[in-house]
Amino acid sequence: MFKKILVATHGTEGAKKAERYSYELAKIFGAELHGLYVIHKGWSSLIGIEWLHSSHARMEFYRYAESQFNLRANEVLESFKNIAVDIKVTTSVKVGEPTEIILEEARAHNSDLIVIGCVSSVRSEEYKARISMKNLLKFAPCPILLANNAPAIIKEGGETKFSNIRAFIGSNQ
Repeated sequence: MFKKILVATHGTEGAKKAERYSYELAKIFGAELHGLYVIHKGWSSLIGIEWLHSSHARMEFYRYAESQFNLRANEVLESFKNIAVDIKVTTSVKVGEPTEIILEEARAHNSDLIVIGCVSSVRSEEYKARISMKNLLKFAPCPILLANNAPAIIKEGGETKFSNIRAFIGSNQ
């Protein structure tokens, strides 16, 4: 059913739930996983006009901030790869608008399923960008799974049952 699963993650609790769920689905279906971390393009707008007087300081700050975002992204993706050691996993870090990047990556990897986490009731200290669900649903090239709560995949009498699914939405394609 699913051969290539894209999971968008950024290290928050909701995203970690999506990671675990995508891993369980990949085990059941023998699918490959692609972990995606999107660094929102808006981070560079954090520099205000007070930095204009020193291009050197501005560029140093840019380089430092970019290195920290990439460091965090790589930590999150390494952690994801460590839970899925028995499955083929690829990862990528992209800078851009999260919804657009998720759609581009789903197409580029010929994904059969996109898995994302739901908004958590516990506010994360991580910088996170909101996904435009309207556009994601409208333009997704494949079904989207929103992982709610910790994953629970139950096998009863040879039948696999999925629980904790907020929404399973077919694509318009």
